[in-house]
Amino acid sequence: MENCHIPIKKGLQKDVYYKGLNAKYIFYCVYLGTTAIITGLVLSVFISMLLALLITGIAIVVVFMILLFYSRTYGANGFVKKLADTSKPDSIKIGNDYKNLLLWENR
Repeated sequence: MENCHIPIKKGLQKDVYYKGLNAKYIFYCVYLGTTAIITGLVLSVFISMLLALLITGIAIVVVFMILLFYSRTYGANGFVKKLADTSKPDSIKIGNDYKNLLLWENR
């Protein structure tokens, strides 16, 4: 047990891939998969165990497929850029009239 870490070999300036996911999407998959498992455990208190297991399994597969789609479509940093683009405003509201500007006054 002296050497318990697994080195990931990669080339210089190359992204890390695992099962088709880029490096950032691996963390998203782990976090969302853990959340799905915890949700399944909570659901198993209220509904039958088999139904909760089925819902949890479907949720994990759906999360993996969505992240795989984003990984292949947008690349390593594209998902963050897409989120930033969707948070930009569509238009800018001007609070003052153009009459107050010196450019529009008649001299």
